[in-house]
Amino acid sequence: SRVPQGKPRERTSILYSAGQFFFEYLVVVSLKKMSDGRYEPKITYQFPKRENLLKGQKEEEERLLQAIPLFCFPDGNNWAPVTEFTSETFSFVLTNVDGSRKIGYCRRLLPSGRGVRLPEVFCIISCLGCFGLFSKILDEVEKRRQISMAVIYPFMQGLRESPFPAPGKTVTIKSFIPESGTEVGG
Repeated sequence: SRVPQGKPRERTSILYSAGQFFFEYLVVVSLKKMSDGRYEPKITYQFPKRENLLKGQKEEEERLLQAIPLFCFPDGNNWAPVTEFTSETFSFVLTNVDGSRKIGYCRRLLPSGRGVRLPEVFCIISCLGCFGLFSKILDEVEKRRQISMAVIYPFMQGLRESPFPAPGKTVTIKSFIPESGTEVGG
């Protein structure tokens, strides 16, 4: 665990320090049709995958990962496939029993394609409270999603490997998008 032990007040000040990871996870939540015709939100992709966790960490992580889909699609039963959908950005906060918080920054969008399809949610889980910054990151994720899922991961890996900038500083992530003829900084 990267969260230092100590008094809650100390933990909060450390979480916002430079050098912190931008995010813990990127998950993709999709609606899956159940046998009774309802749609249920399920995580269809998780980055990075975490295998080497201690038992207590695994249990906490399982609880977190089970909660995320319901926050991404709280209205899961009310969806039907559509041909058009205006993407939307929203966030939620999950609070642990020790008072620590994780924030989910979400972009609900309709994947490119033809015919009717269901929206999906890209959710970035972070301890950092920066809605504007994560909205910009999700803009990049959405641009890449319209091309291919495969071009999202190198961008997110680059972001994950970049330290969180100190106040007033910026971070530049260069990631080539195939066939666009450009290099994009996020």
